[in-house]
Amino acid sequence: MPLKDMYEPCGQCGFEYGRVDTEAWGTSSARRLMCPVCGWTAYEEIVWESNQPHLIKRNEAKGFGAFRLIPPGGYCGYNAFHEQPSPEVLQNLRDLIVNNGWKGYISLWDESEGKAFLLLGSPLDKFAVIDRR
Repeated sequence: MPLKDMYEPCGQCGFEYGRVDTEAWGTSSARRLMCPVCGWTAYEEIVWESNQPHLIKRNEAKGFGAFRLIPPGGYCGYNAFHEQPSPEVLQNLRDLIVNNGWKGYISLWDESEGKAFLLLGSPLDKFAVIDRR
């Protein structure tokens, strides 16, 4: 797959590099697009007939933010909030990053501003922890 096919613009905040994950089975395939900035997600199911794709299902979910957690010595992917995260969820994520040696970031969607803001950490430096309480 060419690198240009691994990213698409976000359908919510416009970030140019929304992630594309794919899977295939038989004559079917699926794509999940997720914005690591605002959490917007789209899902598509495709059936291939005569080497031509036919979209059979597509849905989108508004993003309320995104996060990435990297445990000590490990790897974990990006995740999206599809509803406003509770204070308890945010505190659990914050504890992992600030107190338990995990790396990563948390962003939240600001509906009034129409954009995401970085709550904790940095998506650009997996070793930095920036707490903006």
